[in-house]
Amino acid sequence: MREFPRIGTVAAGRDSQNVLQRVMVTELPSATLPRPMSRRRLRLAAAGFLVLAAAIAYGVRAYTLDYLARDAASRGIATLNFHAEAFEGALDKYRILPAMLARRVDLRAMIRGAALFERAESGSADMRQASRDLLGEHAALTGALAIMVSTSDGRVFASSLDDRPELAVGARLAGQAHFATALDGRLGRQIIVLPDGRRLYLFSTQVRADELVGVVTVAVDMERLERPWALTRDTILAYEPDGLIVLSNREELRLRSLAASVPPTGSEAGPLVIEGGGQGRVVRIDDPALTGRYVMSLRAVPVLEWTMMALGDAAPVARRATLASALAASASLLVSGIVLSVLQRRRNLAQKLRDDRAVSLRLERLVRDRTRDLRQARNELIQATKLAALGQMSAAIAHEFNQPLAAIVSNADNAQTLIARGDDASAIENITRIRKLVDRLGSISRALKTFARKPRSHLQPVSLKAVCEAAMAVLQPKRRESGVDVTLSDDGGDVMVMAGAVRMEQVIVNLVANAIDAARARHRDGGGRVDIRLWREDGAGVVSVRDNGGGIAVSPKDAVFDPFVTTKEGGEGLGLGLSITYNIVKDFSGTIAADSALGEGAVFTVRLPMAGDGGDTPAGGD
Repeated sequence: MREFPRIGTVAAGRDSQNVLQRVMVTELPSATLPRPMSRRRLRLAAAGFLVLAAAIAYGVRAYTLDYLARDAASRGIATLNFHAEAFEGALDKYRILPAMLARRVDLRAMIRGAALFERAESGSADMRQASRDLLGEHAALTGALAIMVSTSDGRVFASSLDDRPELAVGARLAGQAHFATALDGRLGRQIIVLPDGRRLYLFSTQVRADELVGVVTVAVDMERLERPWALTRDTILAYEPDGLIVLSNREELRLRSLAASVPPTGSEAGPLVIEGGGQGRVVRIDDPALTGRYVMSLRAVPVLEWTMMALGDAAPVARRATLASALAASASLLVSGIVLSVLQRRRNLAQKLRDDRAVSLRLERLVRDRTRDLRQARNELIQATKLAALGQMSAAIAHEFNQPLAAIVSNADNAQTLIARGDDASAIENITRIRKLVDRLGSISRALKTFARKPRSHLQPVSLKAVCEAAMAVLQPKRRESGVDVTLSDDGGDVMVMAGAVRMEQVIVNLVANAIDAARARHRDGGGRVDIRLWREDGAGVVSVRDNGGGIAVSPKDAVFDPFVTTKEGGEGLGLGLSITYNIVKDFSGTIAADSALGEGAVFTVRLPMAGDGGDTPAGGD
């Protein structure tokens, strides 16, 4: 039976070594690996996103608050326009009433007869009743609180009311602004507040009959005009240029003054302070009568020189702005979370790549160190295998040496006898035979010595023919013992290849020895044959070893080069010969292939690079 091992090492096969080499080749260089983001930068990015989210939330809230406040202010202005139009329309009715009364003939006659009223007591009472009925009728028709007629000196001599001293007969209007304006020929206007807190708006017009004879005054109750305001949810107030609040749907605000800042001294009924007010502005009011945040709306009333103000509750606006801010912050945090997640995943990926790179480098160093150790072990194993082969051949070698030695002794004795007899020619012939036998022993010794020594570490041009002849000399005892016929043929003369002489000789020895074993096992009664052939092909030197043994009984055929694969019986081989042969050929940048037909023998073909003119080539040869 024959052995079929393969390349490589004792502990690792060719495939595993190639896989490790591919892993090392495909590793990314360190310069191309992404640098992972540090935890500090990641925390800073998270803090930055939080600050950005807070800024976005603040900006969205400010913008939304301003937008909603302006929208609420526009609704407030619409409310103010409605009430202002209604208020101005009501006042217009009372504004023209004094002028209409001033043109009445009976009213002028009433003023001319004012002196007669004073002289005739009974007649005066009748006139007062008649004037009260006349003025009361007009007051009831128009809704005015009171209609008064006064002389040019401001004394009221006729009135539709007699239960209020400020508006009844005998009241004095001289010195009041509306009366002075009426005396000048213009429509007099004035707001007065009665002792009981009742607010009145007075319109006055002079009465002329070729000359000034008196003044007609109409008093309007302001509470009646502001009564529709109570239906409005917002706080509405109207104030004069000096800040006095004359109308409001909040009783506690009436007749108070507006202030832009807190006065040095204040009281519970002090000014209503509104800081930083303006159209569409959100203001905060801290007052016992009005506390909270409000949206301010303003509307001028040019006819009365007033300003109307609406204060809408800003809480709904603030809630909607806060909701928009929260949504914006949530969206910002969501986007920030996604970005941070992507950054974290990129960091983890970069860290994993670097960790994998570090593991790969450690594995590469481990593989390199292990490969160096295994190569050294392989070289030592090759040497041990050669010595083991020498040990196996020791008996045949001893027999090979004993025959020449016996012949040498015999020829030496014959030469001595012939010299003693004086037959010098025959003695010289015996001495020549002794010299040839010594040369034969020397060639066997040199072949064994060359085969046994360790290889050197560089390649050089090697003659395949010389290597094959040396291998055949080493195997001569095995050839003779086995009875297998070994032949060497070359198609085109000698072939020079780049190799190491000693290791190339070991390759041929291993292949021929295996072929002899296979042929002997197949042809135990003789007829075993091994053919060694040399030739050139496509710029390579080729040597083939063919036998007529039983063929390769391993499937696939390439498996014969695996370590410890053998078909020999136990104790006849370890299955390392062909594995070592494969490794040696690979070190020479060559190839070895096996082919076989079961029962028809096997052929092993070795291809090696042809030797050039460059001399020695460094690369792991002999």
